[in-house]
Amino acid sequence: MAKRLIMIHGRNFKPQADVLEENWFAATRHGIEREHGAHAAIAFDDLEKDMIYYGDYSNEFLIKEGRTYDEAADVIDRNNVLHTLKSYDGFEFNEHNYNNLPGMTPIKEFLADAFAGILSIFGVADNLIAAVAPDMKHYWNPDAEFGSDVRWTLTEPLHDAIVNNDDIMLVSHSLGTLIAYDVLWKFSHYAEYQHIRDRKITTLLTMGSPLGDETVKQNLKGAGASGPRCYPTNIGEWINVAAEDDYISHDQRLENDYQDMIDYGLVDSITDHRNYNLSVRHGKSNPHHATGYLVHPVVANAIADWLQS
Repeated sequence: MAKRLIMIHGRNFKPQADVLEENWFAATRHGIEREHGAHAAIAFDDLEKDMIYYGDYSNEFLIKEGRTYDEAADVIDRNNVLHTLKSYDGFEFNEHNYNNLPGMTPIKEFLADAFAGILSIFGVADNLIAAVAPDMKHYWNPDAEFGSDVRWTLTEPLHDAIVNNDDIMLVSHSLGTLIAYDVLWKFSHYAEYQHIRDRKITTLLTMGSPLGDETVKQNLKGAGASGPRCYPTNIGEWINVAAEDDYISHDQRLENDYQDMIDYGLVDSITDHRNYNLSVRHGKSNPHHATGYLVHPVVANAIADWLQS
């Protein structure tokens, strides 16, 4: 049995797996060292870590959709973002500094929050998601293998860690939070996983998650079931972090959406945190960017607390 950190990225174009992994691990390590010192950073270095990568699938799909991707420019910008984020002290991830970022605007989150429920009722929310985040809409397309393919990237390593009785923290971002949820649901209810049905991961940490969106909830594994079968049964603690103005996670509280999991005794706790993501991508504020979540004190403290427990 060992502590194992499993991380899975989100939607949109992604650079090569090793490049993305280096960026995620560097951001996480910096946040932990900033908040808890060198000894905690060394513990992070020694930790068993997996970066789950499905960028090859999402990149292929988005290119077929007519989207363009300059990987070299993306990598340079990601590195610049991380370099800038490292210049902040923990207390500086605040509203004042966020409001002074270039191009900061809450309009996308406002529109998403204002119309999500209404659009879902009238059946047009799927089309809006397809326009804004086509890979997310494609994820639950029953006529495509995309959903199965990206879930499988997480299924095998997470299954092996659970079988090994590892102390697991699963950190997910954006579309990765849907993948994490659905895989955990499958482990909870599919007959082929009954040998691990009674085992829980220690912590699920979701960042910039759309799991509170009404249309997303209607397409999750278990959405058509009733009672406890609607939900995963194998999560110990669920920590959700949503940045101000992150329109992907416009419903920033998940505890109320998944209160039944607490009432049924399926999860020990669900805790919501709002933060300020200071990422600036291509010259404009981007509160959804994963690096800004990972380096933030809320995420750094959550990972460090688990690591030291």
